[in-house]
Amino acid sequence: MAAAEGARVAEVRFAPAQAHARRIAAALEEAAAALDWRVADAGVVAVVRGPGSFTGPRVGISTAKGLAWAAGIPLVAVSGFEVVADMAGVTGEAVHAAFDAGRGEVVAAVIAPDRAAPTGWSVGPTRLVPLAAWIASLPAGAVVTGPGLDLLPSVAEERGDLRIVAGAARRPSATAVVRLAERLAAAGRVVDPAGIVPDYSRPSYAQENPSHPSR
Repeated sequence: MAAAEGARVAEVRFAPAQAHARRIAAALEEAAAALDWRVADAGVVAVVRGPGSFTGPRVGISTAKGLAWAAGIPLVAVSGFEVVADMAGVTGEAVHAAFDAGRGEVVAAVIAPDRAAPTGWSVGPTRLVPLAAWIASLPAGAVVTGPGLDLLPSVAEERGDLRIVAGAARRPSATAVVRLAERLAAAGRVVDPAGIVPDYSRPSYAQENPSHPSR
């Protein structure tokens, strides 16, 4: 969670096991107060639309929608793939990224540099695949990132021909989201709050098992 004004950025971090739904409103106020303004004073609201768990993107998007509607603030939506690609620290090269999709799988994509895109990146088709299979499919010399690597870090490290982004830089940061959102807002790429939906990595259990009786 972050607020920004020019070069000033105030970021409030959540512990991994923290209840985001309970903490998010207070974190918004805390970040804004650190810059001496209120949440309702924001010029733009930014949210990551996914990929992620069912709960995370849903809570974030619902909060962003509510704020945009209530305060009349423009809303921009950022892809988590673009965020980790931007954090990889490379120029003019494609980035291969993966996010945890559960069940031992990752949702993966190639993010290519794109001068025509406001964020500077273009996200290719996503695929749902076991982490080890995804690592095995990567070309030699590939720049590799994303929180999905944290599932089995040794699997990626065993391939000595990959350029693996280290540590926290492969997990989306709120500050990086803010900077991409600024580019989108400057290009007029705002979205209708009514139309934004999370980018889930897989269908829900109910969608995958339509014949399963509800309880």
